[in-house]
Amino acid sequence: EIKKVPAHTVFVLPNNKNIILAANQARDLTEDKEIIVVPTKTIPQGISAMLAFDETQTLSENRINMTKAFEKVSTGLITFAARNSEFEGHQIKEGEILALDNGKLSFTEKDINKATYKLVKKLSKGDANFVTLIYGANVTEKNAEQLKDYIQSKLGDKIEVMLVNGGQPVYYYIISVE
Repeated sequence: EIKKVPAHTVFVLPNNKNIILAANQARDLTEDKEIIVVPTKTIPQGISAMLAFDETQTLSENRINMTKAFEKVSTGLITFAARNSEFEGHQIKEGEILALDNGKLSFTEKDINKATYKLVKKLSKGDANFVTLIYGANVTEKNAEQLKDYIQSKLGDKIEVMLVNGGQPVYYYIISVE
């Protein structure tokens, strides 16, 4: 896929910790292009890195700025348990809502909105300025808007809450906190 890109320099954003090694191998196998792997582990990190790109900067400056940007991002995921299981000491029942904090199971919940708010609150401690809720295919726009408004009212004016229709399967919400 790198070879199909009509550019001499290609930035690769894996957006998954399991893909970083493959991205580095693809870089090493590509001789006719300059490949820069920015080791993002999540979609929100990748978005933040892309927004930090500045075509007036050098490749090195862009790599540094993109890395600094994505390192400031915390990512939360709200999904469901497909079956009964035990994970990291948690007993999980099929259908329960799972809240993942930067890739690790944080807690389970019975209600999507409650889980999302609880995870946003946990992720936004510290110097957070922005929360982005990327809602999935199984969430209606109306429900997402209501949840966004609720979270904004709880967080106050110091943190801006934004909403994006991601349409992703599996995850009700992908949460980005910066």
